[in-house]
Amino acid sequence: MRYPRYRHGTFAVLDGVSHPVSYSVGDTHVHLLAVRTQPVPVEACERVISVQVYATYRGHGVLVDDMDETGRARIMEAEWDEEWATINGFVHENRYEYFKTVDVLDLRDYYEKQTDLLFLRWRAAHFARPVDGHPLTGGWANGTPAVVQGRPRSGVVQIEDGRTTEVTTRAEYLGYPCEVAGISADGSVGLYYLGQDTARAEADGFELTVDFRWAKTVHIYDLARYQEHHADLYFEEWRSARELTRG
Repeated sequence: MRYPRYRHGTFAVLDGVSHPVSYSVGDTHVHLLAVRTQPVPVEACERVISVQVYATYRGHGVLVDDMDETGRARIMEAEWDEEWATINGFVHENRYEYFKTVDVLDLRDYYEKQTDLLFLRWRAAHFARPVDGHPLTGGWANGTPAVVQGRPRSGVVQIEDGRTTEVTTRAEYLGYPCEVAGISADGSVGLYYLGQDTARAEADGFELTVDFRWAKTVHIYDLARYQEHHADLYFEEWRSARELTRG
């Protein structure tokens, strides 16, 4: 059986409901795919996102490329490890891309990567570019992560279509994968480093905090690939129930 919440592609959220749409970054309107309507202004959208689904398979990160109605999932190895992919039965289809079809019940740690397609528009509307010599205030307000117009989001959140997920906001800074802890009104952003090379992070200004996380304050115009990581809190319950049925 197909996981009922599986989806991928581009979606606009209108009145708490997600709709498949056609949209290119920078456009002023989205085009709904399921119904024939006039294009919808992006200002009327709560969110416009590109969704990719990831999980782990045999302890290894994979992209869930597609899923059929019988619950067979086409997955792509997502850690650039061709040796592991070959050993585990993946087929080399394109350059650096290895695919395999598996039972969805064999997946774990299911989450959506939701790329915020309105981030650049929102950033330009709310923040000026940094001024040389102007100090950054931190991305935290009195020790609490700051939020501007709903960004960033974190914690357990009920999102569109009644979905409940555990959200962390992420972005890249100088190529580093980071968690966005907070955004202040002056454009200061508090980051936590999520990579493995802590020596390199320290060399580029990240500092170890009292809770043993590497943190740095940067400007919002230093960020790239702003996205939300949505851990699906329903998937494991659904998978476990189907696993019992499978026997």
